[in-house]
Amino acid sequence: MNRRMHAALLSVLALILGTGALVLTGTGSATADDSQAAVTLTPSTGTTADVPAFSKVQVSAPCTSPYQASLSVFLTMPNGRDGLLASGITDGAPYSGTSITADVPTAASGTVTLRSIAQAFSVAHQTLADGTYAIHVQCKAEDGTADPVMFTTAIDITGTTWAAKVVTPPTTTSVALTTDPAKFAVVDHDVTLTATVTPADAVGTVTFTVPGGNLGTAVTPVNGVATATLPGISSVGGIQIGAKFTPTDPLKFAPSSSQVLYPFVAEKALVVLDDTGNTVTANSKLAAGAKLKVTVDGFLSFTPGTTTPETVKVAWDSGTPALPDATPDDHGKVTDYAVTVPSDIADGSHSLVFTGATSGIKQTFAFTTGSGSSPTPDPTDTDTGSPSPDPSDTGTADGGASDGGNSAGGSSDGGSSAGGTSDGGSAAGGSSGGSNGPLAATGADGVIPMTVLALLMVTAGGYAAYRVRRDGRLLTFGPTPRD
Repeated sequence: MNRRMHAALLSVLALILGTGALVLTGTGSATADDSQAAVTLTPSTGTTADVPAFSKVQVSAPCTSPYQASLSVFLTMPNGRDGLLASGITDGAPYSGTSITADVPTAASGTVTLRSIAQAFSVAHQTLADGTYAIHVQCKAEDGTADPVMFTTAIDITGTTWAAKVVTPPTTTSVALTTDPAKFAVVDHDVTLTATVTPADAVGTVTFTVPGGNLGTAVTPVNGVATATLPGISSVGGIQIGAKFTPTDPLKFAPSSSQVLYPFVAEKALVVLDDTGNTVTANSKLAAGAKLKVTVDGFLSFTPGTTTPETVKVAWDSGTPALPDATPDDHGKVTDYAVTVPSDIADGSHSLVFTGATSGIKQTFAFTTGSGSSPTPDPTDTDTGSPSPDPSDTGTADGGASDGGNSAGGSSDGGSSAGGTSDGGSAAGGSSGGSNGPLAATGADGVIPMTVLALLMVTAGGYAAYRVRRDGRLLTFGPTPRD
């Protein structure tokens, strides 16, 4: 093998290794936050009947933003659940400095809850027993939202007395909650919930929560991952979904949780009326200047992070003239959007497109103008036409399609075209038959490029064969006279 062949092989090997290195360095990995803070309770001992159980709480780290308005203190019960000892602690707030020092109120009030250790056990329906128990300090935001990460210490209970115990702070954990579909789901469609606990070797269970309580029973993570299925919600809007990790040994691993506000949208629907109130079907022939009112449903009823419905962009397929945005109601529905077909519109196929600015949900109304025109598909139409739509499908619901069609209205019998196609055709208007592949012939326009491509391929192949023959490498192995 000559030196040129060696060099070529080394170049290929370097390219492969370099590509692999790029893939590896481009893939990040989540790591647990191992920063640990010391928690001090004052006094460091007392009775299980004392209210409050202690008079001061100190933490050697601050609360993270925005959870800096108040503190709550919990005691982990024998069943793994947390029993509240104190809430509404605001002395020294906001807790944004380098550490926390807060006096516990001496009496309960409308915003402050105080319990003795014995009362916390009783409220949790647990029997007070000797042992070592975790104490958690949790930071809360102004609106009452709790930080999923808590600071931890421990106490020993013996009979009717307790004493602070010096322990190594537990390993901090975190929970990442994801959904499938990722952005939203259509009403009455199930959603898969996945909770990923970090570190993956944290021992415990994950409980998924929905408004009103827990979603099923606690799940034991496998390699840090736990899943559950949320049955389809029948009403449009957002629901709060949560995942809480409860460690088996709260002195070894700290608890953590995560929440998301997840939206459900209505099934897609699009209705167009003319100026007399009659329904205009998809792919109808419209005159220039025709006045329409469009009602379209299936957009987000709120933009994530806000309570405002998403803006819906409205546009002609040509982009001109510009059209004003539409704002859905609290159910994600745009009603009677008024629009006039441009007076200078060209003869042919056209569409009016509604697109959710946040969700990307798209719905298209296709129509024609002039004479002898057949509609063409919206190039951005991604609707699959599946009888059971993907809950997060952002394709068009173009109206008028039947039997699983993918058209912008009007196609039938499984057609994939934008109107006018029948019996499984995939072309944009006029063609018929079942050819639906990426290389299907669609007329003379496709023949010429394919012919040119074939000639180029034959020429290149002939030249390659000539060079190989000339170099004496045709069907030979090992060294050649040129090596």
